[in-house]
Amino acid sequence: MTDYKPIDCSFYDHLEAAATMKNYSRIHYFSEIHELLKIDAIIRDFFIKDGAEYMQLNTGEQIRLDRIVGINGIYAPGSGFDDLSCECD
Repeated sequence: MTDYKPIDCSFYDHLEAAATMKNYSRIHYFSEIHELLKIDAIIRDFFIKDGAEYMQLNTGEQIRLDRIVGINGIYAPGSGFDDLSCECD
């Protein structure tokens, strides 16, 4: 496991707001092998494990917060992304 890097407080607020709404959210994140993945899920909870913060999804997945690139079109500061939309037909 790589060292956990705490996320920006304002971005954490966006994650908490999405969890509070209990609606499906589109989440872009990096896997453990640095694949950029996308999932539509409901955030169920946040927790700390081995000194790192995670979110638990309704799908059963657990995503480390410092691997999240964006949620619902809002991108994590310093992620290097500002738009992951696809204009494909």
